[in-house]
Amino acid sequence: MTGAEMAIDWRLLGSVLFGLFMFGLMFNGLVDWLGERKEGYVSLMVVGGVLVTLGGIAFISWPAAILGLAAFVASGLPMVIGEIVRTIKKREMTLRIQQMIAEDRLREFERD
Repeated sequence: MTGAEMAIDWRLLGSVLFGLFMFGLMFNGLVDWLGERKEGYVSLMVVGGVLVTLGGIAFISWPAAILGLAAFVASGLPMVIGEIVRTIKKREMTLRIQQMIAEDRLREFERD
């Protein structure tokens, strides 16, 4: 049987899509609840969501899920690494600014 001849199990497809929709609602609630606390971790949260979606696809077709995983790794890995690097740089900059402010206040205190 070729891909074009593959019979579709509509109940399975509907169940998987419904389950993924419910996951999406709950995941959205989590993202909303986290608010600012998720800064620096958004790409990892996206990876988690993609893995759940690929898990749903695997219920329907393992080969499609493996192909999707390979494609998402290829396109998503640079974003994950990029976000980690940007977050580290931002946190280091914030620490440097805080240190400069603290040193400036210490100098002011010593002058008084």
